[in-house]
Amino acid sequence: MVSRRDSLRGIGAVTVMVVGGAVWRAVDQGVFSAGQGPAYEPWQNWQDDDVEGPLRLVKAAILAANPHNTQPWLFQVTESRIEVFADISRHLGAMDVYMREMHIGLGCAVENMLLAAKSRGYEAQLTLSPGILTELHPNVQPILAATLNLSLGESSVSDLYKAIPNRHTDRAAYDETHPVSADDLETLRTWADDEAEVAVLLFSTEEKRKLFAQGTVQATKDIIADATMSHDSTKWFRTNWKDVQKYKDGPYIDTAGVSPTLRALVKMLPPTSEEMGNNAWLGATETTLATTPVMGFIAVRELYDRPQAMQAGRAWQRMHLWATTKGLSMQPVNQMLEIVDRERELGNEPHTSEFLERLIGDPSWKPTFAFRVGYPTMAVLASPRRPVEEVLI
Repeated sequence: MVSRRDSLRGIGAVTVMVVGGAVWRAVDQGVFSAGQGPAYEPWQNWQDDDVEGPLRLVKAAILAANPHNTQPWLFQVTESRIEVFADISRHLGAMDVYMREMHIGLGCAVENMLLAAKSRGYEAQLTLSPGILTELHPNVQPILAATLNLSLGESSVSDLYKAIPNRHTDRAAYDETHPVSADDLETLRTWADDEAEVAVLLFSTEEKRKLFAQGTVQATKDIIADATMSHDSTKWFRTNWKDVQKYKDGPYIDTAGVSPTLRALVKMLPPTSEEMGNNAWLGATETTLATTPVMGFIAVRELYDRPQAMQAGRAWQRMHLWATTKGLSMQPVNQMLEIVDRERELGNEPHTSEFLERLIGDPSWKPTFAFRVGYPTMAVLASPRRPVEEVLI
């Protein structure tokens, strides 16, 4: 017969094993290491002098905003020039049919380099590669997107430059009690003034915000219903801490806009299915848009013009950096634009394009980037990044 003492010893041993196993898994899955490790070092050492000359500009470039954290860039660097290439191996497939979002991300990287050039005492002359996005054909070869010719100049450190390591996408709900001031909205609009063929369109009225949210939620449902789009999006998500540190890219639960407790729980559980992930994405889209005080677009004159796509990216990077200096949060919500491209590719009726035209009320402007802005409700974590040595050719 088993004694009470032996029973308690057995229960204690099982408890130790369970707790010990849970702690081991928590450590293994990075529960206690958010934002740490090799995948996050580029955010911390971006101003270190471990590289020389123009490579310092690339250290700023790799911290730029980009679609789905694919980091679709490669750089060829000499003492007087940096060439920026689209890394076609990081194409989002059906989620970015014409590499429009990829070029917007490249524009973000270019903007960071231009800010870094001034801080490092360079004058930079930018040349954007011409062309039409719909005429590009994805292949294994990188495509030249931009060239920066560098010469010595005066050093000037801007507030936008200093904000580079602090700019992160905030996917959480925003503070409904804290409206964005009219002055700040006007300043947001001005960050596109340097680009003649780019405009910032903002919606703060309840009617426009509801329409924007309805269109975005419907586009999210359309993406989920499209098996190819869903697959091409989901495959970039990292569900394992070791993969985060290995690949240093893609979305991860740490940047999903959920509470620390929920982040820890998700890390402890087995990976979710594509269907469960899609349902969570749809629910988060509905919830976060409902708390957003301001929504908007960056629009261009020609939707598939390569330079205009990159100019839109430059404008977004400036806007987000400036918002960071003001304590504002921002998040891209590009589902409607992704469906516009997909409808065109499949030859479907352009329902989403027509909806967008009605929403903005000006057919001469074509939305190419959608976003939301507001004040944060929680701390925002960094996303993983590949180091400079992994993006050079």
